[in-house]
Amino acid sequence: MPLKITKMILCGRESGMALVLILVFTAALMVLGTALLSYAANEKQIADYYCQDPAKYYLAEAGLETGLAALQKDFYYSQEIAGTLGPGSFRVSFEDESENRRLIISEGLLENYSLELTIIVEYDPAGGLIITEWQAPF
Repeated sequence: MPLKITKMILCGRESGMALVLILVFTAALMVLGTALLSYAANEKQIADYYCQDPAKYYLAEAGLETGLAALQKDFYYSQEIAGTLGPGSFRVSFEDESENRRLIISEGLLENYSLELTIIVEYDPAGGLIITEWQAPF
């Protein structure tokens, strides 16, 4: 059986239409893909930032607890305290408010972000400390 070859006759105006449609469709898909990738990258960055908030808060709170322990031993303790917990760290400093009131400032640090918590502590003559004011960043 002989092989039969058929010829397709194209009209002059339709010879490149399929290529043009494919190029337009491909360009539209590339624009849509780029927009979705940009959106996903922004959302990931926002999610990472919000995931760090609790970690920074607990680092700063650990610093406050360390500062309270230092003042429990010596109410007039004034040196800066620094500590590391996991991937983060904290710094604690002290300021005098009045004769029997001290301000404890704790900064929780995680990567390039920080969060600061402060409390005012009064000395109780019975031998303890009383937290009179808690200043959170919220």
